Amino acid sequence: MLRPTKWDLLLTSLILLSLVLTACAQATPQPAQQEPTAVPAEPTAVPTTPPEPTAVPTTPPEPFKIGLFVPVSGNTYEEARLRGAQEAAAKLNAEVVSFSGEYDPLEQINQIQDAIASETFDALLIHPIDSNAVVPVVEEALKAGLVVVNADSPIGPDPDTLLPYPEGVAAFIGRTGKATGEWLGQAVIKACEGKDPCEVAYLIGIQALTIDQVRYQNLEATVKPYPAIKIVAFQEGLYRQDKSYEVMQNVFQANPGIDVVASSGDQMTLGAEKAAKDAGLTGIAFIGNGASIEGCQALAEGRFFATIADIPYTQGQLLVETAVNALLGQPFETSVDLNKVSPPLPPDGPVINTESLSAYECQW
Repeated sequence: MLRPTKWDLLLTSLILLSLVLTACAQATPQPAQQEPTAVPAEPTAVPTTPPEPTAVPTTPPEPFKIGLFVPVSGNTYEEARLRGAQEAAAKLNAEVVSFSGEYDPLEQINQIQDAIASETFDALLIHPIDSNAVVPVVEEALKAGLVVVNADSPIGPDPDTLLPYPEGVAAFIGRTGKATGEWLGQAVIKACEGKDPCEVAYLIGIQALTIDQVRYQNLEATVKPYPAIKIVAFQEGLYRQDKSYEVMQNVFQANPGIDVVASSGDQMTLGAEKAAKDAGLTGIAFIGNGASIEGCQALAEGRFFATIADIPYTQGQLLVETAVNALLGQPFETSVDLNKVSPPLPPDGPVINTESLSAYECQW
């Protein structure tokens, strides 16, 4: 056997050393690869003001439906009252529907009954044609839960009251025939001063109207203490100028010495004035009622002696305002005397003559 040389031993040592180093290199653990650290995202901004809540749609309240029942249509008085009522209603979320009885008490009662049966009305404003006949249907309206406001002339057996009737009627807004008759009587007394005898003709509007009857009764009672005053003619003028012109032609032919003509409406006094002019009569004192625009013009021109003011536009406003307040449970006046509503009336009351005309604006 050959003995290894020293060179062989050296080569073998080198090979063994190389193997040991390789094994050590493989056994030494390598550091683990670290995942890249995630960069945190920017925080979401938190709103400092809460978002507006979503609006919930609301339905506006239904307008109140109000019935206005009047004796007649188509004259300037009723037009002014309806205009005042409708303008007030427009501001108060209400609707006004007007009904005319055309001076027929039964027709008015039927109209009110139909309104109740319709179940569409919230309130009724009633100017009675017949103050007594209308009471039962007013009670029906109250039992049906409707608000009732008495307009212009009283409902019930007492024509001189300013209190609402029957029980349950919310309010009375008007005047009495008694007061107007007394004002007319006082105007006649003043117009008759210095005349003895003083012959007077009177034109009533509608003899069937309670308020017209009471007006004339109280005019008679007011002038009764003055023996010089003689009412020599009494006629129905139907609140029309043409009708009054016709009847006064006959009156003047039969009584050419008439000193004063008074009426329950300016329209009728204007018809009487025309009849006197056509008959060639002068020096007559004409007294109207209502203070219409034409009546005020006649006063301004010296053709009328006086007229008693009505305020239908203001009345229409007050009627609707009162009904709406009653429906809403808000305070309201239960008794309003239209002869004392100043303004628009002059401070001294409703008698309009040449002296007080400048303090009053006619409404119809």
